[in-house]
Amino acid sequence: MTPSKQFNYTLDQPLAPNFPSRMQASKQQTFTDPNLFRNQVTSIFDHDWVMIGRAGAIPNPGDYITAYLGQRPIIVMRQQDGSIRTMANYCLHRYVKLLDGCGSTKSIVCPYHCWTYKLDGELIGVPDRQGFRSDDIDGLALETLATEEYLGYVFVSLKKDLQPVSERLKNLSLMLQSFELDRYEDRHVVHEEHWNANWKLIYHNFIESYHTTYTHTKSIGPANPTKLVEYGPIGDPNFTIHSNSYTHEHQPDSYNPHLDDAERRRFYVAGIFPNGLVAVDPNFVWWMALEPKAVDQTNARWGLSFSHHAMTTMAEPEKFVEEIVNVIEIATAEDKEMVERMQAGANFGSEKAGLLHAPLELYIKEFDDYVMRLSGS
Repeated sequence: MTPSKQFNYTLDQPLAPNFPSRMQASKQQTFTDPNLFRNQVTSIFDHDWVMIGRAGAIPNPGDYITAYLGQRPIIVMRQQDGSIRTMANYCLHRYVKLLDGCGSTKSIVCPYHCWTYKLDGELIGVPDRQGFRSDDIDGLALETLATEEYLGYVFVSLKKDLQPVSERLKNLSLMLQSFELDRYEDRHVVHEEHWNANWKLIYHNFIESYHTTYTHTKSIGPANPTKLVEYGPIGDPNFTIHSNSYTHEHQPDSYNPHLDDAERRRFYVAGIFPNGLVAVDPNFVWWMALEPKAVDQTNARWGLSFSHHAMTTMAEPEKFVEEIVNVIEIATAEDKEMVERMQAGANFGSEKAGLLHAPLELYIKEFDDYVMRLSGS
């Protein structure tokens, strides 16, 4: 079976036997209880791979982005040998956060007392060194975290004994192999975007297509209507995938010669547990990595990457990039408004659970099952 033929269910067919006919939504307190939030973030983000962003955002040695692994500040840094290393973002002296935002540097210098580290985290400079015992500071280095680059994305984990990302996502990789995601050009990244909502509500929004026609009236809704949704395999413990497929009149030109007819009409939407969201078009990728800040506060790092086939073949690639950025900025704003309205509504505190559409919101249940497995709540 070819990867594209694994998508074999649409809304105009009877409900597949493996789709539950009745599902309840999580209760409102799931998105408002601060104790539950802390437990889930610690249980999940301290014990699994977490998507940080695109590797192409840090192409050169010394390029870095700062992020949070759950509540833990980290630095993701391109090394001199071209590899990517992730380090704890605090000084070994008095715990000052070393770097903010993103940028490029030749060394890491603490802004408090100028302790200095190499790009790989090795401590190489201590002012007034005679005030410390040599055997206390010699050989010190910033704590490193497990890091893997896959499909063009950077994944980080506090644990170093997990199944590799390449293994846990091998079925997703198979379905998307023709797109060559690791070769997409990273053209637009928003590192800080504050959403007044629980991280799970944002995740839920992106992995269901029920809202597409009704929420995205000014952006992708007319081209990718709810009625054309297509479903991929269900039951994978690490990801979900479906397609917000294009109408015939909106189907984009495809510049990738490796795509089949089904892949050219689809807008694949994958949720990579616990915090990664990737929407794959024949010519671009819209991605998002969620950083929980508080029970009702999330940083949504997101960006747009473009097929190297499109960028090297189409007549006006820069114009195309500008047009897509504009459309996706509108779509992201539409999502943000609705997710924040969900958070506001959940603050009522009702004990009555909502309902999920079968099958349009099936993947919400799959994600919630994953959260329950790791956190017990």
